[in-house]
Amino acid sequence: MELRFTVWQFVRLMVHLEERAEDHALDADLLSAWADIWTPLDQELAQLAERDFEAYGELMMDQDVVIENAGHAQIQAAHAALMRVVTEMDAAIERGGEPAHLQNLKFERRELRQLARKLDRLNAKDS
Repeated sequence: MELRFTVWQFVRLMVHLEERAEDHALDADLLSAWADIWTPLDQELAQLAERDFEAYGELMMDQDVVIENAGHAQIQAAHAALMRVVTEMDAAIERGGEPAHLQNLKFERRELRQLARKLDRLNAKDS
């Protein structure tokens, strides 16, 4: 099944997977399965952040990552990881902070929840 992520959503997911891969086997599996997409994208983003911030922002916000032929287990693992990210964002919002940062977190949380719901629907359809 084909999955589409806005680049920033994919980055948020993959960074979370990197941070948790040692603790969660499914996260490690997903990180490994999508490494051929993630590794060059991460390198490109790092280079753009240093030399062309406008292009960096455009890549993050205006382009998609497409995962072709994602299996049920990958969709399920991505959904579970996204739900953990949303929970972490909920906690960060509860702690409070600078209004602009909180507004950005709320936007990201809303978008990631929508993506998680989409993945959940795909999982239910695929079962």
